[in-house]
Amino acid sequence: MQCCRELCSFAAYAPVTIGNKTIDALIYSVTYNGSYLAAEGIITIIVISIPPVKKALDYVEQMANSR
Repeated sequence: MQCCRELCSFAAYAPVTIGNKTIDALIYSVTYNGSYLAAEGIITIIVISIPPVKKALDYVEQMANSR
């Protein structure tokens, strides 16, 4: 969804020029969002792998399933 919104707003300014290269708004938007989401995903996996966090998530899941 974010990619679609950015594509619509970047399309008004397309093509995007970075240095001497001209980049299509779709490619720019997908690359920008992809790199952001990849970094966020890696950080999230690291955080939920920490034993106290994992234990807390398991506890919350157990509480949710017991009702």
